[in-house]
Amino acid sequence: MIKNLKLAAISKDGIPVKDTIENISNIRSRIEEYSLSWLECVVDDVKTDSKEIAKEFGIPLEPASVLGGYYSNYEDAGEVLGITVPLIKFSGGNVNSLSVLIYIAKDKIISIHDEEAEKLLRLSGFAEGIMKKLPNSKELWADRQTILFARIIDEISERNYDTLRLIVEKAQTLEIEMTDERTMNEDITEEMSNIRRSIITFLTAIWATHTTVHSLRYGDPEMLSDKDEILSRFNIILADLDRQIQLAEQVLEVLATGVNVVQTNITNRLSTIILWLTVMGTAVLVPNTLATVFAIIPNPSSMFRELLIILLISTLLASAIAYLGAKRVLGSKRRKK
Repeated sequence: MIKNLKLAAISKDGIPVKDTIENISNIRSRIEEYSLSWLECVVDDVKTDSKEIAKEFGIPLEPASVLGGYYSNYEDAGEVLGITVPLIKFSGGNVNSLSVLIYIAKDKIISIHDEEAEKLLRLSGFAEGIMKKLPNSKELWADRQTILFARIIDEISERNYDTLRLIVEKAQTLEIEMTDERTMNEDITEEMSNIRRSIITFLTAIWATHTTVHSLRYGDPEMLSDKDEILSRFNIILADLDRQIQLAEQVLEVLATGVNVVQTNITNRLSTIILWLTVMGTAVLVPNTLATVFAIIPNPSSMFRELLIILLISTLLASAIAYLGAKRVLGSKRRKK
């Protein structure tokens, strides 16, 4: 179901237009009146509802083929360009990737996303000001829509960077908690695993976006400008994506170190438990053996004091030897690690 339609356009006289459309069937004829139009479609489900939008505007590229990529995709049909880019959301310790489908034809851009993505994207609120700055000459149609399209992609990249900041803040909080041994528990370990999965998902989505933007920059699609000064806008986006990738990889390395710290702490605790169990077992075993031997001595009550002293000394001696031996073995294992 199509829930909302927002139109931002620039007339052939260079006047910016901003409007909300109630019915998609009423917009197609109006779009032809503008030198450039951007229709933002908010839908319930991108995969399902984009079919109706593509059919209404006679778009030959099937939404399924454009959405079929791994997080991001790029399909060029000559007169129509189809792109999918991920808008990444971080909530409840987990990352979700929301697909934004964009069609570019001559003098028109159509973006399709769901309601969750609408809450993250804010560019359409400033679309009127952006339209004023676009070149209005008829022969500059490719430059005009390339600038606007690059601005849309840049907006998505900025929102993804905001998401990365939230992930980094969560990772830093966990890093602080890891310095306190009292917080080294299963909950911290589980949270660290969730953050690592979130960063890996984020990295995968950003790498896919980087590949798509790189293809747009150097693939020479007909619906985009071929001027270097215009296409250089994509270079800025690529540089921003590179920074996001580097930061995410650094956080991933820090978390990997944190996991090692947790594992070492758990190993040390287990080693301590094993040490004391060994001491306790040995302390009980030796006196028990001696008591069994003494049981066969005739009239042991006459030697009660001597036997008691022997049992006490053997218990203490066995405990000390077991403690020192176990501690030495565990210490050598730690040094090897």
